[in-house]
Amino acid sequence: MSKPILLAYVASNRIGNVADIPAEKLTHLCFAFAQVQDGDVVFAEHEPGDVARRNALCAELPQLKARNRALKTLISVGGWSADGFSDAALTDESRARFARSAVAFMHERGFDGIDMDWEYPSNDMASIKARPEDKQNFTLMLRAVRSEMQALAVREGRTEPYLLTAAVGIEQFYLDGVEMAAVAAELDLVNMMSYDLYNGWAVKAGHHTALFATPRDPKGWCAADGIELFARAGVPVEKMVLGAAFYGRGLHGVVNVNGGHGQPGTPKSNTTHSYTSIASELIPSGRYTRYWDDNAKAPWLFDGEHYITYDDPESLVWKCRYAHARGLAGVFFWELMEDATGELLDTLVKGMAGQG
Repeated sequence: MSKPILLAYVASNRIGNVADIPAEKLTHLCFAFAQVQDGDVVFAEHEPGDVARRNALCAELPQLKARNRALKTLISVGGWSADGFSDAALTDESRARFARSAVAFMHERGFDGIDMDWEYPSNDMASIKARPEDKQNFTLMLRAVRSEMQALAVREGRTEPYLLTAAVGIEQFYLDGVEMAAVAAELDLVNMMSYDLYNGWAVKAGHHTALFATPRDPKGWCAADGIELFARAGVPVEKMVLGAAFYGRGLHGVVNVNGGHGQPGTPKSNTTHSYTSIASELIPSGRYTRYWDDNAKAPWLFDGEHYITYDDPESLVWKCRYAHARGLAGVFFWELMEDATGELLDTLVKGMAGQG
């Protein structure tokens, strides 16, 4: 039986020193993000020096494999509000161009695969271009990339195939915009983004990364519901990787009833908190009470008006148990640099080894 997946996303703009990445604890590392510009995969220059810095980081990634020969590295393409996918997927010619560019980008920088993070096909919620044709074109785009990867492997005489993965939303809206069974057939792993279920524009306090449904929020969504929804849509559970969050979502002005959970808050008062700050600053401050929802297997903090939903070691133990019990490929998380304490990753390492 293969070792369970423990995959980390790392935001390239947050990496201080590549040598500090705990390669020995991971099976896969997704380097985020490259973008799609004029049909090609590139590093974008958000600030002066960005492209040179990201390329320099890529050049240092092989040192991680010196410490963990089994580690697989992937370049993640896209991310929230990243545009260019719909145009790149539109025609046979544009898909072929994208596939050549993406695979060349991967190969030149020594990655073992590509992680597609189109958020989301057929959907313009992130203010990106979207077309109804995206539904079929996403499948065709992945097929073109897979074909290009296979051709490269043949040219190299590579016996181990390059990896093709994707990060996907776990709700019905995502399935409405893709041919999910056909998409899954092209992918090695399907990274289930089972977080941000209450996101940066929520107006009610709720779990953003609940594992199970809870009577506290009968209309809410959870990871387990998403897994079953996608299984019914034709995604093999053994390709699914369960998502965890190394950050919390907050909301101000929450009504002080039942610890704030399920209560309305002030619109547009949303906050984001790294686990580092939650564990090292907010909890030690004494301002917040920690609550635990034993149905959802999820914690939250509340100080009488500010509500914070997050993952912690206790919730991650339950996620690992669920991943094992349901036969999933493993777990992943966004994002490595959000936890300087290391306790969340250590919890996942133990949990995926069956020690949690």
